[in-house]
Amino acid sequence: MLLLLAGATPTARGLVAESFLGEHPGWKHLALEDIYDPNSSGEASEEFQTAFNTIVACECVRDARKAEGCAVLITCPSPAMLETVQEEFPKELVCIRLGTEKEWEGHSFDHEVNAKKCSLKEIAGFLKKLAKA
Repeated sequence: MLLLLAGATPTARGLVAESFLGEHPGWKHLALEDIYDPNSSGEASEEFQTAFNTIVACECVRDARKAEGCAVLITCPSPAMLETVQEEFPKELVCIRLGTEKEWEGHSFDHEVNAKKCSLKEIAGFLKKLAKA
């Protein structure tokens, strides 16, 4: 299974991921935040580099899943990265939007969670239910 968390803040995504992964030791975590530069100027070369890095990260996920048969939680800081991951995993990816930030409007999500109204424990419980499905 592949779960993707997008939206909210990097801290919120990190806390949700840490809570979820603490209860699911067999899962791996791909933190796209590690390859994302929020200060990029938006030039075509930088956008290409971000897309390329995201594709390489997705290949690493494929390799890990083949070698270890593991499920993966992906945290995503950017709508452009979301689109790339969705293209790389069109059928097996379950996308969850945390929060209500405008930058994520118009993007396709399987589930949306208002992180301002739900506790960390509630969000982790929701992910746990998805992981069992």
